[in-house]
Amino acid sequence: MSLRPSEQAAHRRSSFKASVSAADWWRRRVSCMDGIRKEVRSSALRRKRCGGSEAAPLAHPAALGKTLANLPQLVAGLYSDDSRAQFEADREFRKMLSIDRDPPIQEVVNCGVLPCLVRLLSREDYPELQFEATWALTNIASGTSEHTMLVVNTGAIPSFVKLFSSPNEDVCEQAVWALGNVAGDSAECRDVVLAHGALFPLLQLFNENPRASLLRNGTWCLSNLCRGKPNFQHVKPALLVLRQLIHSEDEDVLSDACWALSYLSLGGDNTNVQAVIETGACPRLVELLSHPSPSVLFPSLRVVGSIASGDQAHTQCIVDHQALPYLLNLLVTNQKKSVKKEACWTISNITAGNREQIQAVINGNLIGPLVHLMRTAECAVRDEAACVRIS
Repeated sequence: MSLRPSEQAAHRRSSFKASVSAADWWRRRVSCMDGIRKEVRSSALRRKRCGGSEAAPLAHPAALGKTLANLPQLVAGLYSDDSRAQFEADREFRKMLSIDRDPPIQEVVNCGVLPCLVRLLSREDYPELQFEATWALTNIASGTSEHTMLVVNTGAIPSFVKLFSSPNEDVCEQAVWALGNVAGDSAECRDVVLAHGALFPLLQLFNENPRASLLRNGTWCLSNLCRGKPNFQHVKPALLVLRQLIHSEDEDVLSDACWALSYLSLGGDNTNVQAVIETGACPRLVELLSHPSPSVLFPSLRVVGSIASGDQAHTQCIVDHQALPYLLNLLVTNQKKSVKKEACWTISNITAGNREQIQAVINGNLIGPLVHLMRTAECAVRDEAACVRIS
C-alpha cells in the first residue's frame, strides 16, 4: 500500500464513502442487523409464550378446539363484575395465547376483548389480574403488525408505562416485555411508545437493582426503543445506562446493550458517534471484540466500526484504545463470515483516515491477513477486504 500525504486524507475519505450513497449504505447496514436479530426475537417470543407451564396442555389441537368453543363463556367471565371470574377468564385467554405455534390471536381479537383487557391493567388491587391481562396483551402484540397496532390503538401504551412503577415485579416485567414487543414492531410503534414517556421510567428500573430476568427484558426493550434511527435527542438519555449495561456479565444483556449502542451510533451525523464516545464506552467495546459469543461480538464490532467511520478524531479513538490487535485476531481466527466482513469494514474505515492511521494498520500487521482473505474468502468478505486497499 502506498502512503499518501496527510493533507489528502479528507479527499480520500470522501472518495471512499462516495462509492455507495450514504442513504443506501445505511439502509443495507440496518437491513443486515434486522435480519440477524429477527431470528433471535422470534425465538425469544416463543420462549415467552411457553414460559408458563400451564400453557402446555393447550398445545394439543383437541384441547385448543375445546377452549375456542368456550370463548363466549370466557368473554362473559372477563366482562363479569366478579373479580375471581374475571381472573379465571383472563388466565384462560393468556394460556390460549401462550401456545408456541399458531396461537389463536385473531380469534381472541374477534371476540372484542381487547378493551376489557386494557381496562384490567388498571386493577392495582388485583396484581395477579393485571399480570394475566398484561401477558395476554403482550402475546397479541407479538402477532402481526396489525395486531400490534390494535393493542396500540386500544390505548394500552400509557397503561403499560404506568405499570413500570408497579410494586409487583412480575407485573412490571411483563409490561416491559409488552412495550418491547410494540416498540420492536415498527418505527411508528416505537415512536408512539417514546411519545408516551416510556424511556425515563424504563431507565429508572435499571437503577433499582432489578432481578436478572427484568434486567434482560429491560435491556431488550431499551434496544428496541433505540432501533431504526429514532430522533436521537429522544433516546440520547439511554447512553449512560447503556455504558453501564455493557459491563454486565449476562450474555443477553451484553448483546442487547451492544445492539442498542450500534443503533445509536448509526447515521450520517457524527454527533451520534461523538455522543457514544463521550460516555466512555470505547474501552469496553474494544474489549468485547474478544468475547466468545457471536451474539455479543458482532454488535460490539458494529459499534466500533461505526465509530471508526466518523471523522479522524473518532477513528483515532478506536486506534488509541488498541482495537487493531483485536481486529487482527478476528481476521486470522475461525470466525463467521459476517464477523470477518465486519472486521474488514472497520479496518477500511480506519485506512480511510490520515497517514498515521494508515500506518497504524500497516504496523499492526493487518495487511497480510487482508490479502489472504482477498484470495481465499467468500465473495462478500473479499469485497470488503478489497476496500481496505483502495480506500
